[in-house]
Amino acid sequence: MPRPHLSSDLELGLREVLDLLQERRVLFWHAEVGQPRVMIYIDDAHLGKWDAGALWASLSPEDGALLDASLRQVVEEGGCFDVEYPLTSGPGEQRWCHFSGFCPPPQMGSPTRLMGLVRDVTVQTTSHARSLEQAALLRGLCEQQMVGITIKDLDGQFILNNADPDSPAGRPVGGALAGRHGAPLSSPEVLALMDRLDREALGSGQAAVGEVDVEGLDRPLSLRMSKQPFWRGGEIVGTVGFTIDVTERRLLERRLLEHSAELELRVRERTAELQAAHDRLHHAAMHDALTGLPNRAQLQQWYAEKRAGWPAHTAQDSGLPLLALLMVDLDHFKRINDRFGHAGGDLLLQQLAGRLRRGLPPGAALCRLSGDEFVVLLAGDLPPQVRQLAEALLAELQRPFVLGERAVQVGLSIGVTFAWHPETELRALLDEADMAMYTGKRSGRGGVRTFEPWMRARQTLLQDLEDDLPGAAERGELSVVFQPVVALHSGEVPGVEALVRWQHPRHGLIEPDEFISVAEAQGHIKAIDLWVLREAARQLLPLILAGHLRTLAVNFSAQHFSEASFMGQLRATLEETGLPLSALVVEITESLFMEDHRRASVLLRDLLREGAGVAADDFGWGYSSLAKLQHLPLSMLKVDRAFVATSAQFPGIVRSIVEMARSLNLAVVAEGIETEAQLGALRELGCGYGQGYHLARPMDVPALSAWLAARPATSLGSAQPVPHDQAPEQQQQQQRDAQDHAEPPEGVAPPG
Repeated sequence: MPRPHLSSDLELGLREVLDLLQERRVLFWHAEVGQPRVMIYIDDAHLGKWDAGALWASLSPEDGALLDASLRQVVEEGGCFDVEYPLTSGPGEQRWCHFSGFCPPPQMGSPTRLMGLVRDVTVQTTSHARSLEQAALLRGLCEQQMVGITIKDLDGQFILNNADPDSPAGRPVGGALAGRHGAPLSSPEVLALMDRLDREALGSGQAAVGEVDVEGLDRPLSLRMSKQPFWRGGEIVGTVGFTIDVTERRLLERRLLEHSAELELRVRERTAELQAAHDRLHHAAMHDALTGLPNRAQLQQWYAEKRAGWPAHTAQDSGLPLLALLMVDLDHFKRINDRFGHAGGDLLLQQLAGRLRRGLPPGAALCRLSGDEFVVLLAGDLPPQVRQLAEALLAELQRPFVLGERAVQVGLSIGVTFAWHPETELRALLDEADMAMYTGKRSGRGGVRTFEPWMRARQTLLQDLEDDLPGAAERGELSVVFQPVVALHSGEVPGVEALVRWQHPRHGLIEPDEFISVAEAQGHIKAIDLWVLREAARQLLPLILAGHLRTLAVNFSAQHFSEASFMGQLRATLEETGLPLSALVVEITESLFMEDHRRASVLLRDLLREGAGVAADDFGWGYSSLAKLQHLPLSMLKVDRAFVATSAQFPGIVRSIVEMARSLNLAVVAEGIETEAQLGALRELGCGYGQGYHLARPMDVPALSAWLAARPATSLGSAQPVPHDQAPEQQQQQQRDAQDHAEPPEGVAPPG
């Protein structure tokens, strides 16, 4: 580098000096003590003068004071000085300079001088500071107790081991991992893991990781070790290892596993509970709670499953139906509930369900549809086989049931229908079975009935009757006809029975058997009965006042006797029409005594006491028993037409009824006399009275008047029908006996 040409008088500032140092690295200087100038040289070339004040101004006050003290000491005591200070030439510009020098012995007459070197050591100082900082960081890293750090050479000697700070490098570790629990690194388990990881790291050139469980001073510990190759100059010269205490993590992991297992167990248990709840809800949704049988929803599912497997063509050609459906229903189930309470009715339904289960073949599906209706599905059976099964079920179900301590026999009806086409809907089958079942019920015989197409028209008719019956009387569609009651031995006609007819605007004349049950179901029967009484009394009163007839018999539903207002309504109607109560015969069905025996007994006894007659209609077909009959307030029995029809061939039943009635002083009227043979048989059996088409058909008042006028005159006698072998005095005694035998209700004493 060429020597700079500077004047010896050139004033050098700090910037020039630092630039020279940056270029030359070393400058020579000398200065006379007490002079403000420092002479700067490069080699032997004098560069210029540097104001000493500028030097002190570039130092911090502390560094300036230290430099001043060092120079004074050298001047006063001799020797050398060697210092480094940062020089600041501007904002953010700082250079480290190394000053060294000495004070030569002064010569005679010469001033005291200082001389020496100044060097720019910024790079060295910065690098040294960085090294110190890194060393401090490394020292801090090694001094921490969370991670054990080791460096081993290829011979297995430790170069660094922060787990035992006092052990010198190159000495195998024999201390303990720094930590709270003192995990001995010299334990066989730890040493074996360290050796294995060292071999793996050195052999593969990649990191190797492992964990080991050891016994600490106060509790078991878990350590995790990782070993990596220690590279230097592109070669592996050893291994670097890190050891951490993972006891807490392993404990958390174990707890997590335990909690996970517990949670999984709870999830399984909860899932099982939810599944069980779902199964219970599904079972409840698909089954009847009372009987445990499948319900309508399950029936629909069954039918859908069966229907999905049916062939696409009709089965009618083969004669084997796709499916048979039976609907089983109890007759007059309400009477069971009224007599035994709902608990008794429920018990009956449960027993009935049990018998149905036991009576069905394997593969049959049974469900409770609603109330007292049950449905059976059968597949693979011919119609005769299905009917045979239905009749066998009916016979089994008609055996007495035990309710409490009572044996109860109930009537049942079974409707049967068949699915012949794969597109047949379940609703259609249920409707058909229902039509067949109620056709049997309306016939009064129940039993097993198979659906026939004409029943659809019948169902349509009944639906029209249900819709049109309300208001029929007001529209003038109802009328009353009268059927004479004839003394079978004398031919006398003491009275008539009023019968209601309905002239429907579309369906023509409707018989009472067609619409009375509809009226009872709709609650219109009481109004119709009172209308019949009012209309019959109004029309028949002239014949009674004229002495042509003595009595008018009117049928009254059992629904009247559930209300205490019936007697008031009856008296009001009679007062309105002028018919005396002594001319009225109240006809009731014997089922009335099964439903509300005591209340009905009170009302009927009052009627008898006031002179009216009381007749048990359709006697012998329903629920009557001799034990009850002898206590009922009656004056007459009307034998059911079913027994009258067979009186010539099987006279025993009618004979028993006549003899029983005679023992109770009751008159007997045979209903439905259709032939001369029946008439002759009834006379021989001692039956006093009869009515039927063979004697006289029902007729209106003009026809009745003409019919009575055409008959020979007879003595009418007393107000009540008198058996042919009884005198009026005997009949009066009969009425008194009937009143005496009437069973009083609780709290009411018999008349004295």
